[in-house]
Amino acid sequence: MGVGRRTFLCSAAAGSLTAVLANRTALAQSAPLTDPGFILGKGPEGWCDEAKNGGAVVRWHEKDQKWWMWYYARDNNFPEDVAPLFGTGRIAVAKSDDGINWTRFKGPLTGGAVMEWSDNPDDFDATHVASGDVSYHNGEWLLWYFGGDSTIPGDLGGYQAPNSYRHKGYRCRPGVARSKDGINWERIRGTATGGASVDIGDYVYGAFPNGIHDGDRFLMYYASISATAGYWETFVAESKDLKNWNPLGPIKWTQEPARWELAGSNTRHIIRNPDPSGPRWLMVYTALDGRVAGYPRMIGAAVSDDALTWTRLFDEPIFHMGNYDSFDSGGVSYPQLTVHPDGAIYMYYYGFSVRTNTAGPTRGIGLAISEDGDLRKFRRVRKSV
Repeated sequence: MGVGRRTFLCSAAAGSLTAVLANRTALAQSAPLTDPGFILGKGPEGWCDEAKNGGAVVRWHEKDQKWWMWYYARDNNFPEDVAPLFGTGRIAVAKSDDGINWTRFKGPLTGGAVMEWSDNPDDFDATHVASGDVSYHNGEWLLWYFGGDSTIPGDLGGYQAPNSYRHKGYRCRPGVARSKDGINWERIRGTATGGASVDIGDYVYGAFPNGIHDGDRFLMYYASISATAGYWETFVAESKDLKNWNPLGPIKWTQEPARWELAGSNTRHIIRNPDPSGPRWLMVYTALDGRVAGYPRMIGAAVSDDALTWTRLFDEPIFHMGNYDSFDSGGVSYPQLTVHPDGAIYMYYYGFSVRTNTAGPTRGIGLAISEDGDLRKFRRVRKSV
């Protein structure tokens, strides 16, 4: 039976955990020395990512014979009062021959974007959009994305949303779009509020979606946080047609949460397990350490046969934040895997630095590589920036 992680959190966070590391800096300095990892920061003036970017999703584009990266982007003109904690806004594309060195692609929309928020004020994505995942199914690309509307989270089930979320754009919901070329996208209008795939009830948002097809149905995973506790849960919904979605509730776990994931997890990537001797599915996920102020983020790994009930692979994270003076000293999140023909696994991620480190870059898209496919041997790439 799966463990109710939110229930366990209340008891596990007490007692001995009060004596653990006191701040993010200590956690960052405890991480092993590794290569820098930084591969893509904010863009040039006039581009849609001139202010912020993140949420990198990398796939091999067979027709173009290149690696493509879809990522969310925010420019300097983006309204300051819309989802200020996020770096979302539009979605952009970059291309690469080797998966390491990237060139921005100038898309047809504002600042070279390939997707932007809806011009219909009643739509769920009327203020911003962001990449979550990209898959290729039956001859078309599917973009699993999320967007926010213009309402401000307030009273949610009798509780007030945290002050940091009381801005337009945080009532996020997930959606799906389709494309033949990966550049020009058509929204698949769902049956939930504003054309979203699912509704979010009394949760602050439903965001950071991923999608798979298990051979019989589509499964969509997305993160939510309630107004009552700082705990992120991953929910899942199923669909046969990408329009009508049936929510299945939160994913289940076979173990109690590790000490470094006591605040849950909020982003993930799920692929078919490259280890043929293991369960069918492999998930890498962002874990939030509820013991420490600011909830430092690290990356864990889990496996599943049915993609609904998961077992953590290792007692420790597979990837830590970087050293104090690095762009990812404050946390690593938003993991995405690509498996290469030689057995190497590339893991793209979003990193951000501790607040006291003001030397640039202080955030951006990173890459770590496991040459032999061992999930415990990721090393940040070395790349001049």
